[in-house]
Amino acid sequence: MPAEDNVSLRREDRVVRLFPARLRERVGTPSDPSGVGNLVGVAGHRSGDGFAAALPERGQELDSASEVASRLDADFESRLREPLSQCATMAAVLKHELDDGHADQIEAMVRAAERANGMLNDMLNFIRSGIGGIPIARRRVDLKLLCERVVDAIHAGHPDHPVLFSCDSRLEGQFDPDAIASVLSKLVLNAMQHGAARPAIRVELRGLRNDVMIDVWNAGAPLDADLTAQLFEPFVCGRSSRSDHAEGLGLGLYLAREIVHAHGGRIEVRSGDRDGTTFRVTLPRH
Repeated sequence: MPAEDNVSLRREDRVVRLFPARLRERVGTPSDPSGVGNLVGVAGHRSGDGFAAALPERGQELDSASEVASRLDADFESRLREPLSQCATMAAVLKHELDDGHADQIEAMVRAAERANGMLNDMLNFIRSGIGGIPIARRRVDLKLLCERVVDAIHAGHPDHPVLFSCDSRLEGQFDPDAIASVLSKLVLNAMQHGAARPAIRVELRGLRNDVMIDVWNAGAPLDADLTAQLFEPFVCGRSSRSDHAEGLGLGLYLAREIVHAHGGRIEVRSGDRDGTTFRVTLPRH
């Protein structure tokens, strides 16, 4: 079997899948920084009067959190994203029209637009978290299928990072699939940015009678005790172990916590010299 192929071992009650490291290929079309696309968006769109309604009249103040929330509607968000979308689209067009000598510059443009879009998404959800919470839309979901798809998409965007995925064959419950995909994406990308490049990051899902547990483990130096105490607070950034990762806003783990809490679950972290770092998410099935 070629080294770049994914390796899967499936039994009746267990799935283990290795996403091995391989050389990065150039990105052909714009995508989000994680490669997950729409999976990781927690839009929380609300109906409203559009972009103009999001701005108060001169001298007028917003009277309540609900009024603020109502103005963060779909049209307002799409207007904010429009310039970034235009940049990404133009870069994709140029990629096909210009020669290979400009490929690196165009890819850099695409990635810059993707990163800005990801930060905008986090900032909008940060605002929502303070004015009523991130909206959650539960439905029956098999987390095994959802999380395997998320890891697959992340690995496609970051092929130089090996990931080992293991899971009980079926882990069904009432979850918001986009929100849980966002949590897993943030945890895996956090492991890629702050953990050691080898050995492989491990993503393990386990089903209990009433709960589901998601563990994301990475090797590397343990977390500083002072950092651990405030790790899930907004705008807290740890030091990246890799020079090729750009620093974000420090909202990823905070938003992950808010989404988990909205599901009635909990998130915790363990870190040590011998055992590496593990983020554990525990979610009630219902």
